[in-house]
Amino acid sequence: MKRVLIADDHSIVRLGASVIIKENFPTAVITQAQDYIEVEKLLKMQDFDLLLLDINMPGGNNIKVINEILSLQPDVKILIFSSYDESLYALRYIEAGAVGYLNKNTAMAELANAIQTIKERGRYMSNEVKDLYVQKLTQTKSQLQSRNPLAKLSNREVDVAKHLIQGLGIIEVSLALNLSASTISTYKSRIFEKLNVTNIPELIQLYRLHAEN
Repeated sequence: MKRVLIADDHSIVRLGASVIIKENFPTAVITQAQDYIEVEKLLKMQDFDLLLLDINMPGGNNIKVINEILSLQPDVKILIFSSYDESLYALRYIEAGAVGYLNKNTAMAELANAIQTIKERGRYMSNEVKDLYVQKLTQTKSQLQSRNPLAKLSNREVDVAKHLIQGLGIIEVSLALNLSASTISTYKSRIFEKLNVTNIPELIQLYRLHAEN
């Protein structure tokens, strides 16, 4: 991995990741971005072997950015590096085109292992994500949904719900996802119906119960 782009809106995270990468891959040329707009600009200017991508930063907090990135650089390896729970988000992003998902709560040392694994095998999965993948292969859709009702949500509904549980209103979510307020309202209604909740506190409670299972 000679050319690495680290995209995260926290400078301390970018610094920590840079140190780990430099220690383990001394010849790597590292570039940093602090928001998704900057990521897009850099991808249009130069090629990268690996993109270490936070999915909770300005402009890049929805799954569709994976397709947008790959349309700009089809060969770039995208490793999601996020504090969002693996059980709800990892497989969705991997199926969208990312080659791996690494939780920030994992020791930084695992970052080097993840990158080395991608370099050698083209893909990285933690033990937790492997377990999720096996469950998906061996269980029916109804079994998965009964085990975790959040599995009922589509990728776009997950994006909307993620913002709602952070306390954002309809207008704020519409701006964040670049969708109309009426569309967000429709998604909100679908989310409530699928999860059988009637308000945001109930939605938050459901996430707390199932996002870590």
